[in-house]
Amino acid sequence: MIVAFDTSVLVNFFDEQANAPIDAAKGAPVSDCKKRLDLLIATLQRDKAKIVVPTPALGELLVKARQAAPEWLAILHKSRHFRIAGFDERAAVEFAATQAERVASGQKNEGATRAKAKFDDQIVAIAAIEGATVIYSDDPHIKKLAGSRFEVIGVADPPLPLQAAQFSLQLDQQEEPPAPSDDTGEP
Repeated sequence: MIVAFDTSVLVNFFDEQANAPIDAAKGAPVSDCKKRLDLLIATLQRDKAKIVVPTPALGELLVKARQAAPEWLAILHKSRHFRIAGFDERAAVEFAATQAERVASGQKNEGATRAKAKFDDQIVAIAAIEGATVIYSDDPHIKKLAGSRFEVIGVADPPLPLQAAQFSLQLDQQEEPPAPSDDTGEP
């Protein structure tokens, strides 16, 4: 399995002080954001998934990291599960095809600045050429751009560790002990 992470997910994974994204279902910040992401990444690692980090998302992450940027980058490089993927020639072709398709259909990137829209398009293009089937993001523009090509999962969607443990817990039911037998043979 190959998945891609957007900046919104990466920032909340690395920085416990980052503002949690808004849970659309509750209209409030996602609860226990870091715990959810730790469980998600542990699950993806257990399943031997490749986690693609598109370079535009990496750039945004490193800007937000400030002094922690070298440490965060080292963590990504040391993990065999993360793969930093650049905006290369193949991604440029994918990006251009998506842009041409959008222009031909008259679609606009409403609600996003032109620069942000192009950035998000690059993230989606990189995810596509890397073979991702899922993009983890809380950015509504990424969700719109992904369309039906990818499943887009937000930070609120993965379960909390406690919830995950409850779902996998199987209680052994003891059989009732046999009634004491009366060896006397009398009723």
